[in-house]
Amino acid sequence: MKRTFSGDEFDANGDGIGNSSSQIIDIAKKSRSEPALPSRVVHLRNIEASELEVVQLGLPFGRVSNFLNLRKKSQAFLEFDSTESAKQMVEYLTSMPTMIAGRQVFAQYSNHGELRTDPSNRTNQQAHAALAQATDLYETAQKGGQNCVLRISIMNMLYPVTIDVLHQIFSKFGTVLKLITFTKNDKFQALIQLKDPNGAAQAKLVSFILSLRNS
Repeated sequence: MKRTFSGDEFDANGDGIGNSSSQIIDIAKKSRSEPALPSRVVHLRNIEASELEVVQLGLPFGRVSNFLNLRKKSQAFLEFDSTESAKQMVEYLTSMPTMIAGRQVFAQYSNHGELRTDPSNRTNQQAHAALAQATDLYETAQKGGQNCVLRISIMNMLYPVTIDVLHQIFSKFGTVLKLITFTKNDKFQALIQLKDPNGAAQAKLVSFILSLRNS
């Protein structure tokens, strides 16, 4: 029988992390010196992020089928549907340093071929709820056509843009149901779902006009 894990007890030793809090590990050096074989599971180190932020980090590279966030260890695991998606994420984070909460996130393939989490664990239930919400929003935006989801890209961002700021701006066009942010191709992007498609269309038109004025 294969053991399942909760977010509090997952043993990351298979990826080279000891359980002793006194053990000092050079995260970047270890990621480079102990490469694992390509797999669908990506191991993230030095990451301080919420469940939703972890999912948002992975979605631009492909469909995320499972994930585990070990906040006490500053680690997370993302399982993709394909090895190719995992490869794209590892290569991107290796070549393009990504900062979350002021800390650079390091990525490598995990020695775990798949994640088996306990569905009855409350922490895992909350994690999968965040995964379902973010995935639904991202896939709706990918379909295109007339829908209530807007995809926003911010170029030459001079000041930090938070979820609260985006919510305040787009609330002028109607009720904001869901909102996630992520970085792809070195651009800050956001997916915003409004309740009414007419409000979404109006917001899209205003955004287009503003982009023309600033071009």
